[in-house]
Amino acid sequence: MTTQQAVPIAFSGNIPPNYDNYLGPLFFEPFALDMAQRVGRLQPKTLLEVAAGTGRVTKHLPEVLPIDALILATDVNPAMVNFAKERLKEHTSIQWEVVDAVSLPYQNRQFDCVLSQFGVMFYGDRRKAYAETYRVLRPGGVFLFNAWDRIEHNPCARLTDEVLKHFFPTDTPAFYQVPFSYHDDKMIREDLESAGFQIASTQVLRLTGYAAMAGEAATGLLEGTPVYTAILERDAALLPAMKKALTKDLAALFGETDLRVPLQARVVMAVKK
Repeated sequence: MTTQQAVPIAFSGNIPPNYDNYLGPLFFEPFALDMAQRVGRLQPKTLLEVAAGTGRVTKHLPEVLPIDALILATDVNPAMVNFAKERLKEHTSIQWEVVDAVSLPYQNRQFDCVLSQFGVMFYGDRRKAYAETYRVLRPGGVFLFNAWDRIEHNPCARLTDEVLKHFFPTDTPAFYQVPFSYHDDKMIREDLESAGFQIASTQVLRLTGYAAMAGEAATGLLEGTPVYTAILERDAALLPAMKKALTKDLAALFGETDLRVPLQARVVMAVKK
C-alpha cells in the first residue's frame, strides 16, 4: 500500500514567485526541458497537465506540440495557477483551471496524454488519482510523470532539511520529507498497476540545476515552499539565521556564485491498456 504523509502544501503569498524565480532554475527547469521533449515525441492532440505549479513545463509545450493541440494546465493551488497564468499570458493556446488530481472534472477517454512534473508525491490519495488519470485517458493514452529520488541524491534538499532539523530539533517542519519519499520502483509500479496501467518505462535521470548565488538558492529553498509558512509559525525570528546557515552550507559544496548542483529523479511512462 502507498504510505502518504499529511503535510500542509499550500503555495500562497510570496511563495509562488520565490518558487519560480529561485527553485525554478535550481530544481525544475532541467527536468521541464526533458519532459517537454518526451511529450514532443508523443505528439498528443489533447494534453492534460496536473500539478502544473508555476508552469515550468507548460511554457515549453506549445513549442513541441501541434498548433491545434489542446493544452489544459491545472493545479490544486489557486495561487500557483494565477501566477502561472499571468506569467504565461502570451501563450493563448494554454487553458488554465484549478483542479485536484484525485477528482478530475473531465469526461472519460478525453485526453491522449496526462503529464505531471513532480506532482504525484503530493497527491492526497495517489491510487485514486491514478485511477482518475486512467479514466480520462483514451485507450493507448500515456501518463508521463517524474518524482524525486531519495533526498540523499539531491544535496540541496538534504542540506535544507538538515538546517531545519538543527533550528527546530523538535516539531521539525516535515515538508522536505514529502517530495523525496516516492522513489521506490516497486511501490510506483504497484500503485500504477492498481489503476490498470501498463508500465512502459522507468528511468533514473541525473541532471544539473543552477543558481546564480548561494544566497538566492537558500531563499528559494526556505521561502519558495510551504516550509516558509512552517518557519513563520514556529519562530519567524530564526529565518535570517537559517538563511545564513544554509547559504554557508551550499557555498561550501558548490561555491558562492554560479552554482551547479546535482539532481536525481525517476521518470515514468505508463500506458492505458
